[in-house]
Amino acid sequence: MLIDAAVLAGGRSSRLGRVAKAALHVDGRSLLDHALAAASRVARTCVVVGPIDPDLVDTTVFITREDPPFSGPAAAVGAGVHHLSANATAESDAILVLACDMPGIAAQVPALVDALAAAPADVDGVISVDATGYRQPLACLYRRRALISALSRFDADSLNGLSMRKLIEPLTLMPVMASPGATDDVDTWEDAARLGATDPTAETEEAAQ
Repeated sequence: MLIDAAVLAGGRSSRLGRVAKAALHVDGRSLLDHALAAASRVARTCVVVGPIDPDLVDTTVFITREDPPFSGPAAAVGAGVHHLSANATAESDAILVLACDMPGIAAQVPALVDALAAAPADVDGVISVDATGYRQPLACLYRRRALISALSRFDADSLNGLSMRKLIEPLTLMPVMASPGATDDVDTWEDAARLGATDPTAETEEAAQ
């Protein structure tokens, strides 16, 4: 199964005081690094969607941006899929979509790949589900044709502000139970403290004082 990956890193981080989630560190590595490492284990090509400095990622990683900026995850997925399609030498079978703010996601990605490989052909993808029953569309492996079909229901203006729930509404997605903590994400500073995420910029400033 040929897989490409889109990692979303373009949110406003409003509940983090506009500190970029992608730049927070866990165990000495940025959250973006954790997401890309998880994706690159299974993906032929990775694209990051967001305002990322090219110097912060490997030269083999593409970078693009949703238009307009900060127009939400569905628009970011659309931008990522478009960029992958425009730059691929051959169509992939599936597209892994990950948010950049789940430091434990590497534990979940192989389970998604195994589940889709074993799934019936009429299943459109496999979606991570946590212990509370929450379906995480940004920790999901979609069949490429199904995700493109879902995106084709909306023009660029309609994708602006569209929720992921609405985007994937017509898709038949098989649930895959997430291992404990694998899909926990950093939305607030309380989440960051719980998951061991820190702001390296703040640490540098404190050390300089």
